[in-house]
Amino acid sequence: MAREPALPRSGEAITTDWIQRALTAGGASGLPAIRDMSVDNIGAGAGLLGELLRCRLSWGGEDPTAPASVIVKLPSSDAKSLRMCRRLSLHKREYEFYRHVGPHAPIRSPVLLYGDFDARSHRYVLVLEDLGHMEAGDQVAGATAEQAIRAVRSLARLHGHYWNGVDRPPLSGLHDSLSPKRALLVQLVYLANLAPTFDRFGGYFSDRMRRLAEAYGSRVADHAAEIAAGPRTVTHGDVRMDNMFFGGGEDDFAMIDWQVSGLGCGLYDVAYFLGGSVSVDVRRDIERDALREYCGIVGAMAAGNISFDACWRLYRHCILGRLLVSVFVCGGLDVSDGRSRQIAELGLERTLTAIEDLDAGDCLPARRSFFSLANGVSAMFRGAKLYKKIISR
Repeated sequence: MAREPALPRSGEAITTDWIQRALTAGGASGLPAIRDMSVDNIGAGAGLLGELLRCRLSWGGEDPTAPASVIVKLPSSDAKSLRMCRRLSLHKREYEFYRHVGPHAPIRSPVLLYGDFDARSHRYVLVLEDLGHMEAGDQVAGATAEQAIRAVRSLARLHGHYWNGVDRPPLSGLHDSLSPKRALLVQLVYLANLAPTFDRFGGYFSDRMRRLAEAYGSRVADHAAEIAAGPRTVTHGDVRMDNMFFGGGEDDFAMIDWQVSGLGCGLYDVAYFLGGSVSVDVRRDIERDALREYCGIVGAMAAGNISFDACWRLYRHCILGRLLVSVFVCGGLDVSDGRSRQIAELGLERTLTAIEDLDAGDCLPARRSFFSLANGVSAMFRGAKLYKKIISR
């Protein structure tokens, strides 16, 4: 068995020798020696929680299986980012997807050529197939109608394959995106970022949407519980154009960045995409047709039929859930540079418009007793904010 290379601390450790050993350890035995390598940092300025390197390889001999280039993904060298990734198990989730799910899933993702993960530090490395020959999606431009339908079909095949069949290994060990404990944490993060969102992007909220966003803050966990009562499947979790690649064929489609993958509601992936990466006009034009195709594909693959009405109802619930990502991005991330600000603004505008178009505010859970856990979390958060304000005077 080939000796695995050491887990690199940064991109500077990625040398020709390291790549050669990684590819060999990953199962590509008998490759000629790497003669030369050039490295491009393709993640710079993209807001990634780590390093993303394209390594172009020159080989010392002819071999049709030798890749012309590979992608190497590493954690951020920033201690704060690394702590957050560990707290949310982002590196672990992506590593487990590529190891256990990706090779068998009916949706294309980059082939894992080599991977390593340290459970103690949560540092990792992925050496992946380079999809640079395909057309990359552009979140600012938004998906065309054809691209959007193609993406929804691919998501339907992924979701239908695992629909309500996630209780056995290796799927049963994947991250549960709708667990009650996680939902309460998400509610706290939402509440913490709502006021900064209003400060930075308040002009995008109508009075009605502002009231809805405020009311949602005490009901995030309850809303997650309602969605969790429905069907479960494997989800990507960050379905947006910047994570998509399109080839020439109708089914030639791939997705990258699986760090927030896990077990959850398939319609959340669809709502996340159509509500944030598709222009308002295109979404309005294709939305129902896209959901009918999704419902038909999942129904044919899963046990029993799934009615369009049930899919549509859950989709509307998940459109309301898009408030979460909009508030996290607009209130919690640094969106000071041009493109990140544009993505934040477009995502928020598209989300709020979709919520209004679909009357998704009607999916807001009924107000619970003041003594419910979700209300208690909100009350403690407001109390802590008031205390900090008082002592800062």
